[in-house]
Amino acid sequence: MKKLLLGSLCIILATTMVSAQKTDPELSYIQNAYSKEKKLIVDEYLKLSTEDREKFAQLYDEFEMERTKLANSRLAVLEEYVSKSDSLKPADADRFAKAALENSISLDKLNLKFYNKLKESIGAVNAAKYFQLEIYFQTSWRSAVQDHVPFIGELDKIQKPTTNN
Repeated sequence: MKKLLLGSLCIILATTMVSAQKTDPELSYIQNAYSKEKKLIVDEYLKLSTEDREKFAQLYDEFEMERTKLANSRLAVLEEYVSKSDSLKPADADRFAKAALENSISLDKLNLKFYNKLKESIGAVNAAKYFQLEIYFQTSWRSAVQDHVPFIGELDKIQKPTTNN
């Protein structure tokens, strides 16, 4: 049930975020719902002691704040890409590709940074357990978004059908 709900939220969030304005109140509502549901799933999955839960909560909030900034940056690039995907110029393609790759690297560095912080705070097993779940969320999110982003040249094929002679 939780996986289905999380998956649905990811898809809804991805679809909405790729096509919505940053100030869209519906988007904020969906982001908040996703964040609350994610916290519940994490708490249920980790089953930390009261002491560790308090330590974790502080680091989790810090991590989520930084991760959200990276997610918003990635979405801004995706929104611009989608708006230009039907007339993509080489310089834009290069800029979008580099921005996406740099964002992925930054997210990996952030994951490693907070894994180390969590390991010191709640132990290696709990930190690894959390990041196994977090990477699952990140992968699901990326997959859901990717399903709604046109491939380069995809629109050309749709708009300009080829004829077989």
